[in-house]
Amino acid sequence: MFFRLKLLTLNFATSILLIFFLCLGSQNLGKKYSLDFLINKTVSLPIGFLIGTSFTLGLMSGGLTSVLMINDEDN
Repeated sequence: MFFRLKLLTLNFATSILLIFFLCLGSQNLGKKYSLDFLINKTVSLPIGFLIGTSFTLGLMSGGLTSVLMINDEDN
């Protein structure tokens, strides 16, 4: 159980750190795009930020899935 908690904490800390660096890196980019959903559009964001955010969310969900799939062998 403690090993799972360490992996989960490492996963979330890495994801938060990546989002932080992504926000710092996308401060002064000139070209901005917005996503067009069925209901409304998002605010204009740099394309690197959109791709980086999707990569980071994929990293977080994949890490969460792998942590939850670990078998506890404390029998």
